[in-house]
Amino acid sequence: MTDLSRLKWSKNVTFTPSEITFWDFPINELSKIFILHWKKGYEANAARPEEGDILLIRQHARITHVVQLFNKTVYDDASGYEFSIGRLVQILWKANNLNHAPHNTEIFGCPIKFPPNGKAHFLENIGDFNEHWNQRGGLPAFQNYVTGVLNEKGEWLNPLIALA
Repeated sequence: MTDLSRLKWSKNVTFTPSEITFWDFPINELSKIFILHWKKGYEANAARPEEGDILLIRQHARITHVVQLFNKTVYDDASGYEFSIGRLVQILWKANNLNHAPHNTEIFGCPIKFPPNGKAHFLENIGDFNEHWNQRGGLPAFQNYVTGVLNEKGEWLNPLIALA
């Protein structure tokens, strides 16, 4: 299990928007590290999370992965592809079954409506999140709560590089 005191962000990832297909990351010792992509034009948003921050990956209203950002660099692969910018991350947690990954409501402890834009969202800037968690101890209480849910619903992976 990983210390989630740096869990502050959530980001939606969609593989094929017209179908409910979950984007998966093959997990082996080398593939735990990869570039998490953002849409071209979202460079400022991609740069917002700090080095070491932890981000929940949402797909089709389900949490499928937890990743940690390695550095502050926003990469551009210069391919011209719509999603050619990204940040280097490592996978810390993966749902046991992507088709039955925990629903947003289960993870967040309440219904939350995220904007459907693929940006990283700072949890404390989400009104529904604050309304629920500010009465229960704020972000630290959420981080403690979500650890228990993730323990039951997936697998913690040993990080290749421990970040502070």
